[in-house]
Amino acid sequence: MSIDTEAALENVLSRGDEWRCWRALKLSGEEPGELPVIPRQREDGAFLDPGGIASTAATGVGLCHLTMIELQRSNSARRAGDWLEGARTPSQAWTDVAEHVPGELTTPGGIEVWASAAATCGLLSLGRDPGPRAIDLLRGEADLEGRVTGGAYPTFAAAGAYWLAEGPKTEMAEWGLRWARENAEEWGPEEWASALVFWAAAGIPPEHLSVDTFTELLRDAAAPEGFADLELTLTTLELLDRFDARA
Repeated sequence: MSIDTEAALENVLSRGDEWRCWRALKLSGEEPGELPVIPRQREDGAFLDPGGIASTAATGVGLCHLTMIELQRSNSARRAGDWLEGARTPSQAWTDVAEHVPGELTTPGGIEVWASAAATCGLLSLGRDPGPRAIDLLRGEADLEGRVTGGAYPTFAAAGAYWLAEGPKTEMAEWGLRWARENAEEWGPEEWASALVFWAAAGIPPEHLSVDTFTELLRDAAAPEGFADLELTLTTLELLDRFDARA
């Protein structure tokens, strides 16, 4: 099976909240009107984790998503960037709590690496400087195969951060992207979509083999009307629009 854009958009518009419907209208080419309040973003700019707690990693992910859908100049993105800049630890990195780490947390150090990778990619996608410590930390957490401490999600985010910080086809980014591609079949739609959000925000082109691999896996995993998870359905449509439009 494969997702059908028209059927999936109708699904989102019939079941979605104001924020999701706004995004669906934007995707369909209609004028969606003024940007609504983003449900999981606080007034101070922080994005909330599923438990309702402000999270540096969730804010980094939120920023990358806003960049992906071309809202990087919005007030929501500005506030999120300001909050992240103020959330640095004394070591000029970021941290979170274990509950904020998606997937399988393979090492305790993965918490700081995940938070720092997501925050760094998010800030760089806005054109902001995350500071010299951020990329140095991520570089020191990558193994010889390109995998970053903490596993899949930190590696996805770090690859996007490297690409933004050091330019297209930088060696560190390519190692991470290759590791992700070689292990892609081990994951599912949530992981594929999460990776692609970071890579879209980083401006990695659709013809890159890792992007192409993940895009096809995600497209083919969905039913015509999308996934049971409405947010995953809409994010998938946004990703396919982003990369197909640049193919």
